[in-house]
Amino acid sequence: MRWGKAASAGGAIGGALGAAALYNAAAARGASDMEGLSGGKPGELLWRGHRIAYTRHGEGRPVILLHGIHAGASSLEWRHAIGPLADQHTVFAVDLLGFGRSTRPTLRYTTSLLQAMLADVIAQLVDEPCAVVASSLTAAHLIALCARDPRHIAALALIGPTGVAQLREPPSTSQSATELLLETPLVGTAVYNALTSPASMRKYLELSYANRRLVTEPLVQSYVQSARQPEAKHTIGAIVGGRLNVDVRAPLRRIRKPMLLLWGEQARHNPVQHAHAFRVLVPGVEWVRVPNAGDLPHDEQPARVNDALLRFVARHLGGPGRAPRTEPRIVRPAGQPA
Repeated sequence: MRWGKAASAGGAIGGALGAAALYNAAAARGASDMEGLSGGKPGELLWRGHRIAYTRHGEGRPVILLHGIHAGASSLEWRHAIGPLADQHTVFAVDLLGFGRSTRPTLRYTTSLLQAMLADVIAQLVDEPCAVVASSLTAAHLIALCARDPRHIAALALIGPTGVAQLREPPSTSQSATELLLETPLVGTAVYNALTSPASMRKYLELSYANRRLVTEPLVQSYVQSARQPEAKHTIGAIVGGRLNVDVRAPLRRIRKPMLLLWGEQARHNPVQHAHAFRVLVPGVEWVRVPNAGDLPHDEQPARVNDALLRFVARHLGGPGRAPRTEPRIVRPAGQPA
């Protein structure tokens, strides 16, 4: 009887593992090469032997755009901002290591690695102080970097940054266990593929936008495409494991650079109420509350956000002096029809 039960249990486990293997194989077949932004000049940096991709647009004083850190993230996040900014500035839209068209190495992603990457990428892209625009968790790491080494940063614009009210605590035991699960070759990969399926990604995006009608099928597919690149799960494992959490309360007090804070009024993942803590720590911060927008106000209300960014950059970086065009000229993925 015991042998029979053991055999049944073994068969069930074997069947589950077989199903996971088939699911992972199907997900891998569904992945396609990541498309970059059209209309710009593609470029690559080599960082510690790994390729970091970016696109360059326009001419003028430099502005660097850094996307958030989450499943499916890429420089496509800035599709509505690049056109207006590039009318007056040289704009670099970067795919961070582990995202977009950049390499996804099997590394132990940490706060120190992420901030070292940001510092080196900025230093390689520009030879003069620049404005840097970043969102969510990346914005928090930009704060930490600027507090420690502000040499290449003239001004920073932060969209819904974390690090004060959330994602600031060291990893918990449960977070570490979840990361270990994701890192397992078979089951972890199956879990990751389920989390980044089109249905799951659509649900995530619908929570990120105030207007769910903006969550179109092409948008969902662009996120799935980025999330399903080979080895993409390692960066997400670091996020869910809490290893990229960073407390920016002390660094914020040390920054002496101009700072713009933008927040969507209907943000759900990182509610606008969290902005109050930032404003208490930095009383002089320029502050824009964006109505009818969620966690990605630059994609949802681009005219309002572009206007704020252009005026902020002009005040603190300079520009050609002509009236800003804030209505978005959408920069689409290469190959996507207009």
